[in-house]
Amino acid sequence: MLFYFIIFINGVLTIKLNKTDYLFICIYAVIFCLFNIYDYVVNYDITKYIFSDGRTIQNISPPLKGYIIAIPVELIATFLVVFLFFLWIIPKFLIKKKNYFLFFTLAILIATTFGVIAFTAWHWSENKPWEIYPKLFTVLLNGLGLSAENAGLPLGILLAKKYYESQLHIVQIQKKQQESELKLLQAQLNPHFLFNNLNTLDALIDDRSKKAKQYILNLSSLYRYLIESKDEEIVSLEKEIEMIRHYFYLIETRFGNTYKFNISERVDMDNKYLPTGALQILVENVVKHNKTTNENPIVTNIDVKKEDITITNTKTDTVNSDISFGTGLQNLKERYLLIFDKTIDIKENEEEFKVTIPIITFMKYDS
Repeated sequence: MLFYFIIFINGVLTIKLNKTDYLFICIYAVIFCLFNIYDYVVNYDITKYIFSDGRTIQNISPPLKGYIIAIPVELIATFLVVFLFFLWIIPKFLIKKKNYFLFFTLAILIATTFGVIAFTAWHWSENKPWEIYPKLFTVLLNGLGLSAENAGLPLGILLAKKYYESQLHIVQIQKKQQESELKLLQAQLNPHFLFNNLNTLDALIDDRSKKAKQYILNLSSLYRYLIESKDEEIVSLEKEIEMIRHYFYLIETRFGNTYKFNISERVDMDNKYLPTGALQILVENVVKHNKTTNENPIVTNIDVKKEDITITNTKTDTVNSDISFGTGLQNLKERYLLIFDKTIDIKENEEEFKVTIPIITFMKYDS
């Protein structure tokens, strides 16, 4: 389902770190340092090195360099591996591109590189002679093993945490979507809407049969859109604009010249999406909250740009007395935040009301 793809791509795969993630990282860093200090003190191997030129090296106790250099270097190397896996390699190469060869190659390369750095820091800090530094292949294996041991646990916990959060996130979105569907259906199926449209048809049928037929076609197209998209959380920008044109026709026919709508499209609509019914909610908001006259029409301009849509309407002092559910705009704000982690911008003054909603652009990946 397209919805789950969007949620996964925009939420889980980008894997944004939140406050609890940073708290876990800090706690793990403290535990990591304490454990390494304990291991360094208790399991430190006192070895005496004697060289052919008569030099000797022997540390009776763990050198200070291990505390102030090696442990911090190993900690930094560990979290660099975790972050690179978590924020870059897994989302980009494993999930999105599904390039398994490149994923495993980069994974081994990064883990080995930072593991070797940590291994070398320990070798130096313990004053071990470079003459006994392992050969290249052994060093690479030690580095890979050290990174796997250190980074495996925090990376696994973070991924499991994100999976759990994503499931809760999807449940929240589904709940909001159900609320939105209910509001849209109430708005279109409530007695006021049906009564008003039937009255308009009745007035058109006798004297303006062609106009009445066109009105029925637009009304049926609107309902067809509602039926087709009722279970979808997002819809293509092209379909949403097509739907809103039908809605414009119904409003302009019913109210005459008291509402005027202008739409400007300055963007290619491929791969662009909106929450289902977003434009309808915003246009309904204009009609519900403004009672107009022929002398004082409400002009609504919809400007479709590359990254967002701005809906601007003039205002009247008189509020429409028709039934208003009052939660459409708030529901839309919550859906944007939950589905796309984006906000909508609302500005109002004495003369106009303006709402800007983001357009979501993404490319499909074959499964």
